[in-house]
Amino acid sequence: MIYELRAYDLLPGKGPQYLDHFRQDGVQYVTRHLPMAGYWLTDSGSLNRLYHLWIYTSLDERLACRAGLAGDADWNDGFVPKGFPLIVAQRNMLMELNEDSAALAAVRDARKQVHPGQAASSAMFEPGYLSLTFGEGRVAGAECLGRWRVVSGEAPGTSVTLCRHAMDAPLAAVGEVQRHELLRALSCSPLR
Repeated sequence: MIYELRAYDLLPGKGPQYLDHFRQDGVQYVTRHLPMAGYWLTDSGSLNRLYHLWIYTSLDERLACRAGLAGDADWNDGFVPKGFPLIVAQRNMLMELNEDSAALAAVRDARKQVHPGQAASSAMFEPGYLSLTFGEGRVAGAECLGRWRVVSGEAPGTSVTLCRHAMDAPLAAVGEVQRHELLRALSCSPLR
């Protein structure tokens, strides 16, 4: 399996606008083609940054999925003109899984699920926090959802860990890491 972590930096203050557009008029089109595992907005660290995680069986599947999305008129005519102008920069990391969890396994098993668009009145975020750490350290008192090693893209060789925090402990002790960012899961995110 190949796990692709994408980071999109948005124009300052435009996160809510982009996320509302994505969850109402984007998620149902992108998940027709791409196997979404997670969709999060930073709450600390690199602000105005979205992370999303995609799971592919191979590079060939990734190419086929991305080609399908590139040819989707609903995505290209509906989401792209309003969403893409809000993006300042994007980068990705192709990763291999080093540590699994039951939550990640369940999401991986359902990775081809098409997610419906959400009503404007629905909650944008799930309650609680996740965190993303870059480096070898661990986050004490948090549930590890997955741990990967970057094999291509930004920061090859880096260890990346996604954790879920207890509601009252989002700032659990962090070991020696290069970067630690608190995340808020979008309500349509499979991993939350």
